Amino acid sequence: MDTMIDLQDFHTNAFSQRGEDGVIEKIFGTLGVKSGSFCEFGAWDGKHLSNTFNLYQKGWTGWYIEGDKTRFRDLVANVTNPRVERICAWVTVSGDNSLDKLLTNSNLYNEGGVRSIDLLSIDIDSDDLAIWRSIKDFRPVVVVIEYNPTIPFDVFFENPPGDNKGNSARSIYEYANSIGYNLIAITACNLIFIEKSRNQNYFKVINLYDPNIKGGPRYFFGYDGTLILGSAGRDAGYQVSEIMSVPWGGGVFPQPVVKPARVFARQLYYRVNFVASLASTAIRRPFSTTAKVIEWLSRGTHNRDLK
Repeated sequence: MDTMIDLQDFHTNAFSQRGEDGVIEKIFGTLGVKSGSFCEFGAWDGKHLSNTFNLYQKGWTGWYIEGDKTRFRDLVANVTNPRVERICAWVTVSGDNSLDKLLTNSNLYNEGGVRSIDLLSIDIDSDDLAIWRSIKDFRPVVVVIEYNPTIPFDVFFENPPGDNKGNSARSIYEYANSIGYNLIAITACNLIFIEKSRNQNYFKVINLYDPNIKGGPRYFFGYDGTLILGSAGRDAGYQVSEIMSVPWGGGVFPQPVVKPARVFARQLYYRVNFVASLASTAIRRPFSTTAKVIEWLSRGTHNRDLK
């Protein structure tokens, strides 16, 4: 193609959360795949914030996997096409509930003849990356995988096994590159990759590598509310304590941090940066700052007089 497609221009939702449906539709439309196969685990009820229900409605075949029994009952009610298999299980890195075992032991694989995955959607808020690493029997064309959006892009962080903290975009990106996948779209909570051999310069590739990023402390939240202190760089490590003292404003949080406090901390970061920049300006340019303050005050007084 003369001009590569920028998939960031195609974010729309039918059932997805942050525009994934439009991106996925554009990818497979460009590849000429009208009726493919999918696998989504962490599937909820099949429809809720689903990256694949739009494909299901278009006649695709595949697997929905959900471990929660209540959600699985709703999934069974919502997904009735016999060419889509519903599996009640928590996907694990190894053992009988590994993705390889669940799929190769399924009826759709053994009797239905579906032996490949065009779209794999991973969303379990925990061992997403570890499970992708564990897959040996399948090589999906496209992978949609959740990342923790509070983790800065220069941080390598993989979910501690069995925890509920999530994975950094950078760690997922590096693994995907190492096994031959291009990052072609980013939404607010998902990275979307395509196998390099299938890209054929159709889609613009996104590069998360930045050699100019400096090291230093990075704060972010696990999905379980834990406030984590990490650092930029591959082997920087991280720290989780029972009580976390936040450097800006001297805030102290018991761990894990409750959701209102997480919002407060994110907002506080920007507010403190704003106040710090004002203070720095006042120290370095006292006369100009004083003149600007007088101008603001006089403008405010003038506006009040007009009312």
